[in-house]
Amino acid sequence: MVSSRPLTWRIQNIPADFTEARLKSCFHSDDKKCIEIKSLVPDVSNYDGDGTLTATMLFSPQEPREPRAEEYDDFDMDKDFIGFTPLNNPGGDVCADIIAVTGLAGHAFGSWAHSAQKMWLRDYLPRDIQNRARILIYGYESQLHGANTAKSIISDYGSSFTQSLIDLRDHPSCRDRPLILIGHSLGALIIKQAITDLEPNIRAHLPVRTLIFFGAPHNGLEVTALETLVKGRPTQTLISELKRESPTLTGLSERFWHVAKDMTIHTYYESRPTSTVAEGPDGQWERRGEAKVMVERSSALLNFEPEKTRMKVDGDHKEIARLRRGQGGVYPNILRIIKEALVGASEQFAVATGAALAAEIEEQEVEIEAQEAEMHIRAMELEELAAEIVAEAFDVKLNPGFDQNTTGDIRNCNDYDDYNLICDICYDEFPKTLVHRHCYICRDGNYNICPACSADGRTCTGGHEMVSRELEYDEEGYKREYDPGLEQDGPEYIAQCNLCDAKSFEDRLFFRCGICSDGNFFICMSCRKAGQVCVRGHMLVKPQVSLDLSNTSSAIIKATAEETTKEIEVCDVSEYENSLPKRPKRQKRPRRTLFLGVFT
Repeated sequence: MVSSRPLTWRIQNIPADFTEARLKSCFHSDDKKCIEIKSLVPDVSNYDGDGTLTATMLFSPQEPREPRAEEYDDFDMDKDFIGFTPLNNPGGDVCADIIAVTGLAGHAFGSWAHSAQKMWLRDYLPRDIQNRARILIYGYESQLHGANTAKSIISDYGSSFTQSLIDLRDHPSCRDRPLILIGHSLGALIIKQAITDLEPNIRAHLPVRTLIFFGAPHNGLEVTALETLVKGRPTQTLISELKRESPTLTGLSERFWHVAKDMTIHTYYESRPTSTVAEGPDGQWERRGEAKVMVERSSALLNFEPEKTRMKVDGDHKEIARLRRGQGGVYPNILRIIKEALVGASEQFAVATGAALAAEIEEQEVEIEAQEAEMHIRAMELEELAAEIVAEAFDVKLNPGFDQNTTGDIRNCNDYDDYNLICDICYDEFPKTLVHRHCYICRDGNYNICPACSADGRTCTGGHEMVSRELEYDEEGYKREYDPGLEQDGPEYIAQCNLCDAKSFEDRLFFRCGICSDGNFFICMSCRKAGQVCVRGHMLVKPQVSLDLSNTSSAIIKATAEETTKEIEVCDVSEYENSLPKRPKRQKRPRRTLFLGVFT
């Protein structure tokens, strides 16, 4: 089909490295002379500069053929401009999005162009505002007759625009960027519907601050001629909603008033009548009917506080949005309003960006703290696992008869006879009446060491302070404990538990914190098995076994502990026993009755 006038086409999905010359070279030689590239800018989803491009191209006087090479099959060419179309390549200092929505039966591009060559949103505004805003147009199916007609109402158009707007700005770089919305005729009502329907939490991320309306039919449109034409068609309901004083428009204005108090609204209304549409002999609709003012002044004005501008435009309903550059029209006034809005938007965006950055930093800090806490818990779990394995290894070394599969001491005082005890080191029986060492902590207070093992300097597995005692039965059968009268000048204690005060002659049975108490905070094996930690929960170490396990897997810990156990098992027992401090020989003293006699 040959067009009688030049048409502007949109080409999408152009590779990011294309230039205007390369794009033009993709077409047939016969078409190149008819092509004029008007814009080549990043696509609406190209936030980082490495996505695809979108172009607007003027073809005159014929429609172009498809690009000649198969490699350009991804090009998407159309002249309907449905959805969002970017018109400029903004610089790095982008402080707002400017979006223009066309009117009833309008064209997303053509409704704003005063000629085939010039369209003010593409050819004038970007340069006049130094590309400090991203400028887009929005198109939708609004034909009143023909194959593309569909049954839609104002709320349907508003919902579609809202969702498209949310999708458009679903990126951190523009999520909180202020919006300047421009609406012509039905486009103004779609903007009102979208703002009204937004949930409060969504509205916070769509900060609309400035609205510019051209011929907005807030109280209705002259639709007498259209009612006759659309009777029985899918668009009849839409035209009924646009009638003057319709319930749909009245309710929309009332709801809009409640959400628009913080916005600045600028209204421009027509001053000349527009030829109405009539059906020709061939069934085509033509503007040859009676001329009428489509939107009266009373319908175009909102008449409430946010409306800062109310200006008459020397033009009809179609020409009111097709601005020309120069002092003869309203473009200078529109430009001033947009520049003022950009100044406020820049400050607002800076505050919003700062708040968003602060919130993001706070969120990251919380996440880091959570990760550190999780790592600390994991390290503690691994440390406890290692401590358990190492403790079992020491039990094997200190108690050759210790069974690692035993869950606890299955012996009980009631199992003993009236005259004998069982040594927890060598498991030999010995008379109660003999002097022996006893721990009131290990094995629930039933830990005994026979005189022979006591003489060898053996201690309990927890490294606790042990008492020396002997048990006898008087004539009534009551048990008594006696101080054996051991000498007081024995070897000094090397370590003492800071939690239970247990003492030991060797610090290798103690865990140690290298931070608390200037690095001298000790925890005995028994307290550590019970899950005790230092005052501030630091990582505990043993002088000869490192327990800094924050970056160590459980498998490695188990392997290390097993290796430690093997080393303990294969070492010479006599060497280990000889390394322990020896007790001086015991001297007999007169026996005297005491409850406890502390071994020192």
